[in-house]
Amino acid sequence: MLRGTRIALLPGFLALASSAPAQQRDQAPEARAEEQPAASVTDPENTFEFALSGDSLWGAYRRHLARANGHAAFGLLFGEDDDLALSARLVRFGEPVADTPLCLGVGLGLLGAAVDVSDEELFAVTLTGSADYGLDLDYPARIGLEASFAPDLATFADGEQVLDLLVRFELDLSSWATGFVGYRHYEVELDDQGDHDLDTSFHVGVRLGF
Repeated sequence: MLRGTRIALLPGFLALASSAPAQQRDQAPEARAEEQPAASVTDPENTFEFALSGDSLWGAYRRHLARANGHAAFGLLFGEDDDLALSARLVRFGEPVADTPLCLGVGLGLLGAAVDVSDEELFAVTLTGSADYGLDLDYPARIGLEASFAPDLATFADGEQVLDLLVRFELDLSSWATGFVGYRHYEVELDDQGDHDLDTSFHVGVRLGF
């Protein structure tokens, strides 16, 4: 009896199996397109940053700008008094909670600076801390704060201390273009001249991916 029931149901199973591909072929192209996952938009791995202020020109190259991973950055600053500063930093980021717009980072850096007015030079190993807070606007935006410091024990040649404070408002026009405005206080302490400002002013700039 059971064997006869299975034989009787077999044509129905075959008909159902053969109808499934036909139903998929009859689906509208729009419906099939909706089922496919959308292509992900990724941030550029390389960016160039340029900023102008009343006291300086600033240019920097960054590698791996993704917030979750951090970045390596190489920067060059020209001061109005013909001062020159070169910096390299490695900063790593983390997000405390997935749905929190706060991002924190820590890093290490190297600094070399030449002060024209006193003909002094300094080198330093810096510690960096950073934080940015995302804002819910029509375009992705954030307020960022970054501080780098080197005490006397980590400052060499003619230098005794380094302090670099930076606060910015950044607006992402796209994944490949960001505009920003901010304020920077970049100060070094020298053996002969004492405190010397490499940059203390408001600035405006752009960051472009390539």
